[in-house]
Amino acid sequence: MNCCLCDQQLRFVPSWRGIFLYEVPEIACRACKNEFAKISLTGCKFCSKEGGLICEDCRYWEEHGYREVIESGKSLYGYNEAMKDWFHQYKFLKDVLLAQVFAKELREALAHERAVVVPIPLNKEKLHERSFSQVDQLLLSADIPFQHLLEKCGETLGTKNRQERMATQQLFRLNGEAVPKQLLLVDDLYTTGTTMRQAAKTLKEAGAVSIRTLTLIRA
Repeated sequence: MNCCLCDQQLRFVPSWRGIFLYEVPEIACRACKNEFAKISLTGCKFCSKEGGLICEDCRYWEEHGYREVIESGKSLYGYNEAMKDWFHQYKFLKDVLLAQVFAKELREALAHERAVVVPIPLNKEKLHERSFSQVDQLLLSADIPFQHLLEKCGETLGTKNRQERMATQQLFRLNGEAVPKQLLLVDDLYTTGTTMRQAAKTLKEAGAVSIRTLTLIRA
């Protein structure tokens, strides 16, 4: 089997853990995995951006109608060149196999999670265009159970600049499912926080008590 990123042959080393826990073998080589920039534990308490306890964007949300809708948040990786290449191939070239690259890291991040995991949904047009939900597929590859509680009802943010993103209104509505008290919102990419804050506020207004967030990438 070859690395899905560089096509070099993978060296498989059997382990008791892999045998008894039925772990799926890595599909990317160690050299390629090391190209991704893991985020340290220090940084913004809501999005992991390097710097102070609360970054500029998150301070804006806390001061403009979204105070305490999110309890805390975490991002796993920075958006360096290696991640940009992976993200483009996965999301826009529709290489679904690449969801498995971070399966182990997501399993470890969510190993002791007790809250209900809620993926950020795509709108129907984007789902039809891409043929799969990239967030759902990341969770499925990591064997993480999740529940959909939201529907995307607003415009997409992909072509908007920072100011336009943060001014966007009403991105989500409830899908009719009962809203649990403890939730973990999951998305692939965190940019300005608009998506997460609006999703969290919709769920908070529907009865959620504690909402935390997890994103694979912090742009």
